[in-house]
Amino acid sequence: MALMNKPNEFKVGCAIRSVTDWASYNHDYTGNILNFPETDPEAFTKSSPIYYADKLEGHLLMLHGMVDDNVEYKDIIRLSQRFIEFGKKNWSLASYPVEAHGFKETYSWVDEYGRILSYFNTYLLDK
Repeated sequence: MALMNKPNEFKVGCAIRSVTDWASYNHDYTGNILNFPETDPEAFTKSSPIYYADKLEGHLLMLHGMVDDNVEYKDIIRLSQRFIEFGKKNWSLASYPVEAHGFKETYSWVDEYGRILSYFNTYLLDK
């Protein structure tokens, strides 16, 4: 969200199992914070990165388990599609086929944080 709302302040970001559209998330959880999409659509629009996909400037790495039982994988796919529609080329998605929201496999953790370190080294450090 910060890469899209403050493009001049952030050069790179990594999103781990992130909610991209609060309207598609757990309504029992979000209802206490944002009300409900039907009654307060403005709150959901203001707080959901999917509505700002056209403003992505920095480099974004998204990492998500494909069997996530909390933040569904389709959420990150919908944001990816928006980036494609807007012609954005400065993003990547790492998918983890056997992982849910809380990763269990050591090799997935090693891969995830290794990718994040590499991404920061590639796009953040001045060469």
